[in-house]
Amino acid sequence: MKRSDINTALKARLATGGTGLSGTWPNVDPQGPVSRPFFEVQFPAQNRNGDYLSADVVRETGSMAVIVVVSGGTGEDAANDYAEAVSDLFPQSLRIAFTNGEITIEQPVDIRGGFRDGPDWRVPVIIQYSALAS
Repeated sequence: MKRSDINTALKARLATGGTGLSGTWPNVDPQGPVSRPFFEVQFPAQNRNGDYLSADVVRETGSMAVIVVVSGGTGEDAANDYAEAVSDLFPQSLRIAFTNGEITIEQPVDIRGGFRDGPDWRVPVIIQYSALAS
């Protein structure tokens, strides 16, 4: 079970979900300026467990953070609406197949409080998942 396969499956769900947002991906420089609104994706936490006898990874738990970014001064409602659209893509108990395994969304998505960052307003959306090898 590869972490890249897990990340790719989660990012694909977000990219094809029809949220109306373009996105930036971890460690990928955008091609030119990014127009608002958009999202930034991060994978801040993962924990892996292996099979005692074979040392193969059999389970990973972690989170994907999707930070919704809108222009400051447009109001927090717009950012919250985009955050809800992201949340709707990852309902609790959703199962997403990936190469050699399956991801399960473990709990309701956590939409955190927004905050100003320079000229932008940002709203973090935290998606908790577990992935099991097949």
